[in-house]
Amino acid sequence: MNGIMRICELVVVLLLLAITTLPATAQDKKALKLFSEAQTDYQNHDEEEALAKLKEVIHRDSEFVDAYILLADVYNEMDSTELQIATLKQAISIDQAKFPKAYYVLGNACYRIGDYRGAQKAYLQFLKTGTAGKLEEKTQKQIAACEAASELVQNGVPFEPEILEGCINSEGDEYWPSLTIDGKTMIFTRLVSTGNQVNELMPRFQEDFYQAQLVDGNWCDCEPLNSINTKENEGAQSVSADGKLIFFTACNQPGGYGSCDIYFTRMIGGEWTKPENAGSPVCSTAWESQPSISANGEYLYFVSNRKGGRGGMDIWRCRLKGFSMSGKPDWGNLENLGESVNTPGNESSPFIHADGVTLYFSSDSWPGLGGNDLFISRLTNDTVWSRPLNLGYPINSYKDEQGMIVDASGQNAYYSSDRTGSDGTDIYRFELNENTRPIPVSYVKGIVYDRTDGTPLHAEIELFDVDQDQLVARSESSPDKGEFVMCLPLGKEYAFNISKKGYLFFSENYALTQVRELTNPFSVEIGLEPVKVGNSTILRNVFFDTDSYELLPQSKAELDKLVQFMTQNAGVAIEIGGHTDNVGSAEYNLALSENRAKAVYQYLLNEGLGVDRLTYKGYGFDQPVVSNDTDEGRSQNRRTEFKIIDVSK
Repeated sequence: MNGIMRICELVVVLLLLAITTLPATAQDKKALKLFSEAQTDYQNHDEEEALAKLKEVIHRDSEFVDAYILLADVYNEMDSTELQIATLKQAISIDQAKFPKAYYVLGNACYRIGDYRGAQKAYLQFLKTGTAGKLEEKTQKQIAACEAASELVQNGVPFEPEILEGCINSEGDEYWPSLTIDGKTMIFTRLVSTGNQVNELMPRFQEDFYQAQLVDGNWCDCEPLNSINTKENEGAQSVSADGKLIFFTACNQPGGYGSCDIYFTRMIGGEWTKPENAGSPVCSTAWESQPSISANGEYLYFVSNRKGGRGGMDIWRCRLKGFSMSGKPDWGNLENLGESVNTPGNESSPFIHADGVTLYFSSDSWPGLGGNDLFISRLTNDTVWSRPLNLGYPINSYKDEQGMIVDASGQNAYYSSDRTGSDGTDIYRFELNENTRPIPVSYVKGIVYDRTDGTPLHAEIELFDVDQDQLVARSESSPDKGEFVMCLPLGKEYAFNISKKGYLFFSENYALTQVRELTNPFSVEIGLEPVKVGNSTILRNVFFDTDSYELLPQSKAELDKLVQFMTQNAGVAIEIGGHTDNVGSAEYNLALSENRAKAVYQYLLNEGLGVDRLTYKGYGFDQPVVSNDTDEGRSQNRRTEFKIIDVSK
């Protein structure tokens, strides 16, 4: 909003000067000549020369109102807002009727430094002059903005930023932090010297990426990402949850689509690949920047001023379906986040939290404290976002705030600031308030391998919300090491599946419905069994009530996965096996286990699988996988399995 104000002020001042008649008090011909020269200097953008001449004019004639008006705008151009305010007040005190629009300019100047009461008073005085005309609507909006800002200040929120300890912050500028899901790796942008101190036509500084590791609470091992950095600027990056993928911004690159585009690099075999343009529809002939990749890898959020948006800079997102065999992103639908988030002004620096539904961003148009403020919006369904909520004062101020991220726990936010105590711009951490926290997440981290020979496997990984029968996330293990990371938003129960052609799929259940804090993440090593007679898989997401053999609705995602497996492996025949714990008689458990196996068998028949490919059997408690001496053990023994009995059907 400050930028818009500055343009409006310039228009107002030019109007003032256009109707200026030299005051009767200006008898000194030297003063008149200096004032005329100062006008020319100002129009030629020589503010220093105009400033010196206007000071001399006022020294010669302290009642020269025109000189004060022009001097105020010179101060505005030089970002000397407090001097601009003092000069405008002096002009008004000399003759408040001659230039009534000076009140409007004064209001804008007061607003820019956070003097909301002073700004409101000036705007109201401007309206009283009866000369607002076309500026009346803007003035009314600014009065409302002052009221909103004053309320934010009166209802301030706790805010205690701490500068990050260790190697991240230097004597230069550091900004745009990004974190892996485990919070142990930070990638950020640093402004570094180019070595040029002589040639004024060449840049003296450039933006590069650096990486640091968190060890015992301190950030260390800070190193430049030399395989990505170039002699040009790279910045505004976003790292994936597992730290294996980076999207970032680069401008004016050969082969680019527009002025600034989004690029990507992947870590394969322990090395970052050569950065490539992300391609259409993410990149266009317009300006694209500030990407944020969702933790589940499903969406890339970014900023663009392309046609079809709501205003200047809008936030967009595009579905990332995966990567082709050639390593190119496979993009799906492109979406503008719509009027719930975007305004006719500018929205920027989106950050989608690992929970997948909480968005933080900056805006110069939603009610705030001036400049760019930080806001939070939540996804209420697949496409609708809640009305943005200002993060509050003093997190936001009359200055520009942007580029904030939040860790997996939802408690800690990171942002950059040039506040007192910084060497230039530094990266800080602060604790978010309860009402602006996202849903905390945990994660499962591991490797996938061939159980027969230990070879790492490039497999598909899926996460389902069992209550909603909804796919929450889809990812894949790395081709070289079989490694993966999958986020698990707390408070829900998940079906977790890993599959690869030629192998039985793996099934796990993560019940996090009662977990409200980030606990120790899950670490697993998963060996997939080849499709071979005798091999079996436990279906950990097939559910029955106690002493019942009626399938619960939460079983659907798992059973549909089994249908998919059977469809993709048309020659396979399986046996569905039911197993129980040892509570109750052998006869009772044998019957219960057989009826449960039959229920799964019947579901598969109803889905179109042939009876020649299916059979079922109950085993009671004769084949426990662990001891029945504990509740946990008995829970593991109550299970449904499928076993390969033929591969030649």
